[in-house]
Parts: sequence; structure tokens; C-alpha cells
Amino acid sequence: MPGTIWWSLVLIGFVVLGFVGVAQVKKWLTKPDDGPTAGFSLSDLRALHKSGKLSTEEFEKTKALIIEAAKRAAAREAQAAKPEKRPPGSGRITS
Repeated sequence: MPGTIWWSLVLIGFVVLGFVGVAQVKKWLTKPDDGPTAGFSLSDLRALHKSGKLSTEEFEKTKALIIEAAKRAAAREAQAAKPEKRPPGSGRITS
């Protein structure tokens, strides 16, 4: 009989650990990948315009600003991705 109680406690321990493990995995899987974004996306603007919180003029002006900012960011990323070109013979020679 004492062996049965001991094995029951071991089984209960494994079940509790299993539930904790599943809860941690579920929490890890549902965690958002990215942090909060600053500003509005175009879909946020469309929702605000559709709900009447933005006039058409405000919507168009803000949309143009967001598109321009995205183009500038893409240009910066493209510039950063380019390898630095040096003219031939401009490398440092150390001895």
C-alpha cells in the first residue's frame, strides 16, 4: 500500500509538471513576435477613416506621409545593404 501512494504522488507530480510545461509552451507560442510599432499603418488609417474619425483630407495627407516615410526607410536600408566601394589603390597598407 505505501508503494501505491508513492507512485500516485509521482504520477500527480508528472501531471502537474506536464500542465506547467504545456502552459509555458502555449505562452511562448502566443507571444507577439514584434514589439509595438510606433505610429500608424495604412490599415489603421483606413479603419479610422472608415469609422469617421478621420476626414478624407486628413486620410490622404497622412497616407502620403506614411508612404513617403516608407520610401525613405527603404532607401536607407538599400543604402546600408550596399557594400562600400573603394577605388583601386585606396586600401591601407600596413607593414
